[in-house]
Amino acid sequence: MTKVTTEDITGTSSMSARATEAVQRSLTPRQEAASRDVDRLIKAGRDLLTAGSPARVADIVAAAGLSNDAFYRYFRSKGDFVDAVVEEGGHRLVDHLRRKIDAAETPEAALRAGATVILRQGIDPEIAAATRNVVGGGAGGRSHAPKVREELELTLARVLVGPITDLGSTDPERDSTTTAILLLAQMEHLLWKDTTDFDPATEVEHILTYIISALHTG
Repeated sequence: MTKVTTEDITGTSSMSARATEAVQRSLTPRQEAASRDVDRLIKAGRDLLTAGSPARVADIVAAAGLSNDAFYRYFRSKGDFVDAVVEEGGHRLVDHLRRKIDAAETPEAALRAGATVILRQGIDPEIAAATRNVVGGGAGGRSHAPKVREELELTLARVLVGPITDLGSTDPERDSTTTAILLLAQMEHLLWKDTTDFDPATEVEHILTYIISALHTG
């Protein structure tokens, strides 16, 4: 969670160092408690949604061992909460993607690893089912806050910019953003259709060939 400062509270940074420390000491335990509560709620919601279980607010707070009051202290609505769960899942995806790219020996292998990690969310039966349950579990069905999606696209682009630069892109910032958007769109396309009639490896290879060809001819 974002740390609250005395400037946030008072609108000024003119307090003395000791006064600032005194205020911060009073805030820190509450911030830590709030962080623990939010972590428990998100984990409970993620586990319920991933399993396809009922995920009413009552179910979420019961699984987290908290109260309705606690839930609405941190989240405006269930839709707001689901966006937070989706966002947290995006962070986990990006961390996994970064590790795979860092371990790759060549730029092409890094891009292939990245494409595989992203597309696997829509192809692998177990992962795809969990992803569908999460992104389809809130208000509005499949959709979630555009800001959440935009932030995921930009974060993925920042991870992909290295191998895309090394593959010879003349405009790596734009190309990495386009690639991130393309991979996420293709993942979502696969997520919501019957994917039992084709080979996942072939799908990854096809889109990877398309991306590399575009980089070389751009």
